[in-house]
Parts: sequence; structure tokens; C-alpha cells
Amino acid sequence: MRIQPIVYTTRMAEAVRWWSTALDVEPEHTSEVWTSFSIGGASLALHAVDELPAGTRVEMSLVSDAPLESVIDRMNEAGIVPVGGIVSQPFGRQVGYRDPDGSIVQINQHGS
Repeated sequence: MRIQPIVYTTRMAEAVRWWSTALDVEPEHTSEVWTSFSIGGASLALHAVDELPAGTRVEMSLVSDAPLESVIDRMNEAGIVPVGGIVSQPFGRQVGYRDPDGSIVQINQHGS
């Protein structure tokens, strides 16, 4: 068994570009209604919908092996800007972003 979070999106093309940049990987499957990324033994799926479902949002947290500064540089190059800056946490550091549908996505670097 492996985990597969599903992110519902009303803008598939933008979401694919956003998540490809954030994860620094290309999708393993792409269609108009379903896109999936394979990441470290897990999978992240994007599911296209006409309207975002109510009450089903989950805050996504990604853990980066790369320094957050290089993640921020990669995202900035794609025109994706953080919500605030790097924040120190007891586990390390984090930076937040909004995906194309407005969901918050944390990118964490542990132990920093």
C-alpha cells in the first residue's frame, strides 16, 4: 500500500505546471481529468473538477532534501512566489505557497 493524496483542481494545466515545479518532477500520467506524480514511493494525484468540493481541502506539506533557498529560486523562475518568507520551526524551516486553486502548500526542510 502507498499513500496517494488527491488535489482537486479547476485549472488542470496550471496545476500540472505548478506541481511539476514544486516537486521538481514531471508527471508519470497526464490527462484532462487526472494527472499523477510519483514521489519517493508515494503518488500525488491531480483531479480536474468543474467546482472545488466544499470541506475537502487538506493542507499539503512537502519535505525537501534541497535547501529552501534553491526551492524558492526554482519556484521564482517559474513565476511562483511564496506566501511570506522562510519561517523557522522546531523541526527546521518552512516556506508556504498557494497552488492555482488557492490551497496552501508548505515546503519544509527538516533539521535546519
